[in-house]
Amino acid sequence: MEDLKFQTAGEVMNWSNSNKDCDFQSNRNSGFQMNVNGFRISIQFGPGNYIKDSDIRYRTEQDAPTTFNHWGTDTAEVMIWGRDNISINWDGGDEVVGWVKSDTVGRLIGCLSSCPSDFDPTQALNQIISGQ
Repeated sequence: MEDLKFQTAGEVMNWSNSNKDCDFQSNRNSGFQMNVNGFRISIQFGPGNYIKDSDIRYRTEQDAPTTFNHWGTDTAEVMIWGRDNISINWDGGDEVVGWVKSDTVGRLIGCLSSCPSDFDPTQALNQIISGQ
C-alpha cells in the first residue's frame, strides 16, 4: 500500500490502495468506482464534477467532502470503462456524462451487469442517458 498516513488534529487522513484492482473504491468522500461484469463505472459527485449543485461544482474546495461524515448531491458525473479498459464515449464524444440522476445510475449498472460477454453496451448506455 502507498500513501499511508494517520490523521492528526486538523489534518485529513490520506490513505490509498489504488495500486490494487479492487471491486469497490471510494474517492475522497465524493464518489466511488465499482467493477460490474468486467466493466468499471465511476460515479462522482464532488467539487468540479458535472453535477446540479453549482455551489459544490464551482465554489467548494476540492478537499471539502473529506471534512464531512456525510456528503451528497442529487446528480452525479459518470464514466464507464469497457472490458478492454478503454472508456466508452457517450453521444457527443465525451468520456464522462454529467447531471445523472440516481435512478439512471441504477439502470446503467443494470445494463452493465446483464451485458453478454460478446456485446458492446455503448448504444444501450446512451439510450439510458438520453431517456433520463
